[in-house]
Amino acid sequence: MVRRSRTVWLLGFVLLLVSVPAEAKGQALELTIGPSDQGWPAIVAVGPVLEDAALRQALDSALPVRFHLRVELWRKGLFDRLEAVDEASLALLRDPISGGYTVEAPGVQRRVRSIAEAQAAVETMLSSELRASRGGRYYYLGTLEVETLSLTDLEELRRWLRGDVASALGGQSPPTRAVERGLRRLMTRVIGLPARRFEARSPNFETG
Repeated sequence: MVRRSRTVWLLGFVLLLVSVPAEAKGQALELTIGPSDQGWPAIVAVGPVLEDAALRQALDSALPVRFHLRVELWRKGLFDRLEAVDEASLALLRDPISGGYTVEAPGVQRRVRSIAEAQAAVETMLSSELRASRGGRYYYLGTLEVETLSLTDLEELRRWLRGDVASALGGQSPPTRAVERGLRRLMTRVIGLPARRFEARSPNFETG
């Protein structure tokens, strides 16, 4: 019982530390609204994230970089309510031999030759399919997290992208695995590897 309490406490402490956002520089994420005849979809625009010198240096050092986009649909009211969530993840890794880059997403492994092509791939592949399914007043909230991974984290992410959840957990319980992952990410922050967090909100809109 004591060991479980310590594990839960450690998990909360680590997640609190790793959730502190790094300073966000520039407009890296914008959320707008598509036309009414398409159901007012969320339009995601990812800016030139890879112009960040620290992220470029991490890539040049053959460290993988993970992008995670989360878009939320909120219904306005006396108390705003979360209606739906859409998420997308991908990993970017530089090949030190060819000098090119590999972009990995669920069911996709795309090789590009330059950082400009890598940026274009990130912008294209990080999108959302969210739409309001009923009438009301809404807005979208978006979060883009960019973090440097260890090679172990990259392999876990690859298994997760393939849908192999059990292998990604490595036989450990989810709380234990979360603590271990959180500690690795905390050490990534401590030794100065870059992590970025960007947020955006769309204008309000009304359907139906």
